[in-house]
Amino acid sequence: MPRTVASRLFLSYLAVVLVGLAAAALTIAGLLLRYENDQTRLRLEELSAPFLTAIQTGVRSGQQPREIVEALTEQARAANARLLVITPQRRVVVDSDGTLVNFTIPPVNTANIGTFTEKDEQWIFVRQQLLRAVVGAGGQGFIVVARPRAVFADTIRDLLPALLISAAVSAGFALVVAALLSRTITRPLRVLASGARRFAKGEYETRVPLSGPNEVAELGTAFNEMAGEIQRARGSERAFLADISHELRTPLTSIQGFAQAIVEGEARGDAVTRAGEVIHREARRLVRMVEGLLQVAKLEAGAQAMAQEDVSPARLLSSAVAALDVQARDAGVRFDVADADALPSVRGDPDKLAQLFLNLLDNAVKHSPRGATVRVRGERDDGTIILRVRDAGSGLPEGAQVRLFQRFYRGENAVRNGAGLGLAIAQAIAQAHGGAISAQNVADGGAEFAVRLPISRS
Repeated sequence: MPRTVASRLFLSYLAVVLVGLAAAALTIAGLLLRYENDQTRLRLEELSAPFLTAIQTGVRSGQQPREIVEALTEQARAANARLLVITPQRRVVVDSDGTLVNFTIPPVNTANIGTFTEKDEQWIFVRQQLLRAVVGAGGQGFIVVARPRAVFADTIRDLLPALLISAAVSAGFALVVAALLSRTITRPLRVLASGARRFAKGEYETRVPLSGPNEVAELGTAFNEMAGEIQRARGSERAFLADISHELRTPLTSIQGFAQAIVEGEARGDAVTRAGEVIHREARRLVRMVEGLLQVAKLEAGAQAMAQEDVSPARLLSSAVAALDVQARDAGVRFDVADADALPSVRGDPDKLAQLFLNLLDNAVKHSPRGATVRVRGERDDGTIILRVRDAGSGLPEGAQVRLFQRFYRGENAVRNGAGLGLAIAQAIAQAHGGAISAQNVADGGAEFAVRLPISRS
């Protein structure tokens, strides 16, 4: 089996052409056979008409069929034919060649045409009915006019050269068309393969033109979409590396600077304690950052094992509010939770879902001014629950509705000492449970985060 698509297409077209030619040959052979039979019948009927008239005229004048046939023998031979007189039982009683007397000829078809073989030579004949009493008293006979089959095969032989030339021309034309079609169809595939090789070498801007049949064009579309996603992923990877480098540099710089001050003796007395506190704080910040990154990576990869329990959203919210009570009072912010008790259970990991709501409420507290209220509302919608957390802050920066769930993203109004991982972790947890988080600004100020989670089926 050829290894290239072009070769396989070419052979497929060639096979189709050959099958088509074979079918055409069979059809033409059938038509020629029918044509031969029709022409044979017409020619034999034309040839038999005068012999039939002569025999019947002679019988009326009192001559015997044998005498009449003998008189017509030379005329029959001149027409490359022979005359037979047969009984209704197909037994030959008179033969112009004298060799088939008492021979029983085969039956005729519906057109009164038949064949018989004599000494390896095949004859075609037509049968015509004679008047009564031609073959004995009260009898009934038939005149048979026969010609060698080879005479009629000449017509086929005359047509064969033209048919063979036509078949050769058709096959040659079909081969050229098959080659062109196979190259035309495979050209987009070759272009796609070339584009894939360029992309593999690092040319991530490579895209392929959408041409060829629909299936090939769909393949090109899929390649372009894949290339775009990979290019965006690499862009995100580069941005992530830049962000994490920046985020790690700040605490590491503080740790290095204060540790150096202690080692070199520049920090003495209370300054050593203060330097130690900074080192400890920044080290804890690094630990939280690394743990957050690992958690997001595991959640997005589905590698973190999660419990599967029926969890009450109201209980999750109550726990999150209680955990943030001191922080909210220090910030002068209060919580207003409503419509959560009537919500059905969701299925998932209670610890992870608790962390999701804790991160959202913590984010709302941090972005709400003193004296503001963080409102939490729940509703049910088409097999899911929706929990809306609305703060009273300055709202989302322009174009931040999607980017704020990316790792290390912090808007202009973000809290400076945050790591920028809280919302990324919350989104990863929601997606791991088959849900999602969306965000938007509200008309009266502030931002609203909507958490959608599927209802438990149990």
